[in-house]
Amino acid sequence: MADDPYRIADKVDANMLEMMASRLEERGRDARFLQMIDDYLDAAHVSEAKEVLDLGCGTGVVARRIAALRGFEGRVTGIDLSPQLIAKAHDLATSEGLGNKTTFCAGDVRGLGFKEGQFDVTVMHTLVSHLDDPADALIEAARVTRSGGAIVVFDGDYASSTLETADPDRAAEIDNAMIEATVTQPRVMRRLPRLAKAAGLSVERCFSYLIAEAGKPNFFEGLVNTIGPMLVSSGVSSEEEAAAIAEDLKAAADECTFFGACNYYGYVLRKS
Repeated sequence: MADDPYRIADKVDANMLEMMASRLEERGRDARFLQMIDDYLDAAHVSEAKEVLDLGCGTGVVARRIAALRGFEGRVTGIDLSPQLIAKAHDLATSEGLGNKTTFCAGDVRGLGFKEGQFDVTVMHTLVSHLDDPADALIEAARVTRSGGAIVVFDGDYASSTLETADPDRAAEIDNAMIEATVTQPRVMRRLPRLAKAAGLSVERCFSYLIAEAGKPNFFEGLVNTIGPMLVSSGVSSEEEAAAIAEDLKAAADECTFFGACNYYGYVLRKS
């Protein structure tokens, strides 16, 4: 298995962690991505919740979005494997005046120290694609969510992810390398209905999206800038191969000949 850096966020070096944090924040400023977040927050009635859990919170993009919701008077608890990302999430929330509605702690989704039914809503935003066992994580999320509460799962269908390259004969090979270097479960969002049923949850809503960019990348710009180091760090490509892929993608971005696309899905699950 490749070393998906998000799966081992507590073990990567400082440079990789900074690239990951920058990518999370860049996506969190993209209007399309924010609309996807708002769609599931609205469907799950998060603004009415008193206790919200944000699992795999990263730099706190979603936790801050929730805390800033009009009418939200509750509290968001963010959990992430990386103490460094937790510190960044705390600092960003404090700088935006949201410290009184947010708490961030380092922790592991495989064993949360919360009591059963403690939260009204649990959010798993771009988390399950990076887990060794998403089924166990979903069961644990259901455990800490109250009866009648919502579990939200949002992630990319990374098996659909593609970046066109200068050599069309190698495009599929490079796509596979990119996917292997950045995620652990590229097909997990297709399995979500089955995983939900096994965890005792029902599918209430499913949102589907396509982000595709041609010419100049905006959403995918961060990926273009980090794919080289990630290919090397994960052990998928040699430094020479990774540099050639990164150079090709950066040239396409500069020349406005870039093409990239990926499907995303959001599920609102309900605990009976």
